Amino acid sequence: MAKKEKWEIERDKENKLKADAMKSLTPEQLSTIKKVHIILDTVLHNIREIDDIYLTDIKEMDICMWQLKNEFNLGKD
Repeated sequence: MAKKEKWEIERDKENKLKADAMKSLTPEQLSTIKKVHIILDTVLHNIREIDDIYLTDIKEMDICMWQLKNEFNLGKD
């Protein structure tokens, strides 16, 4: 195996940190993040393809926003 370059070592460290962080999430937090990712991908796809956004997309984004606030204590105290 060839010696890794500095950037490869840094990349591997960063990837391990990210993997460890994902493992430390509760099941509800992980589910919320995955749902938000899917909804954002869908909404952005619709915007790019049809230059519009559906009301159902807005509703889903609103639900995701509240889930993020609740799961990660992002609301105002």
